[in-house]
Amino acid sequence: MKLLLAVAAGAVALSAPLVHAREIYGQIGTEGAGIGFSQPLGSRDNVRAEFNGVQFSRSFNSGDLHYDGTAHIYHGGLYLDFFPAPDTVSFRFTAGALIGNDNVDATATSPSGTYTINGTPYPTLGESIHAKARFPTVRPYLGIGFGHTPMAQKGFSAFFDAGVAYGRPHVDFDVPADIVAEAGAANIEAEERKLQDKADKLRFYPIVKVGVTYRF
Repeated sequence: MKLLLAVAAGAVALSAPLVHAREIYGQIGTEGAGIGFSQPLGSRDNVRAEFNGVQFSRSFNSGDLHYDGTAHIYHGGLYLDFFPAPDTVSFRFTAGALIGNDNVDATATSPSGTYTINGTPYPTLGESIHAKARFPTVRPYLGIGFGHTPMAQKGFSAFFDAGVAYGRPHVDFDVPADIVAEAGAANIEAEERKLQDKADKLRFYPIVKVGVTYRF
């Protein structure tokens, strides 16, 4: 009987920190603002789910065209955290995925009334050139961080994440038929390749974020 009581007491003592380790959290960083939930799996690991979002506009050049673009960054995230020494430090390794339909929507501008396509100017004919870069629906993520430890007690604390997601965006280049007829399909394809090359530089998406958790 005493042995059973001792085992039960030990089990309660070991599980108590985990009961209090569930948490909700808010954050801000290169993904915009976000909220999330963390659930412990054991003394060394968590599973987390979150949602982040931000929208912003900027101008950029690609090839011979100037664009006004808007980035729409809205995605969920699923992550697994591993803590090598949770009793000593809250440092962790994180692997997971971003899940969503992030994209950059852009329109070529033409103050002079012409578009320069593959080195040659052509009249806009009153029409606009549009482009859209779409990121893959699922992008793998690897990172490191501090916080979210399953061994923590209930209450408020802070955390930090740094890592990178990978996903090569696909560019849709929408050029009106009248402009294609003026410039020629080969020149249009050359501009599209330049835009795809520029979009390819965004395939590694750096993620840095800080936030506050509440454990219960």
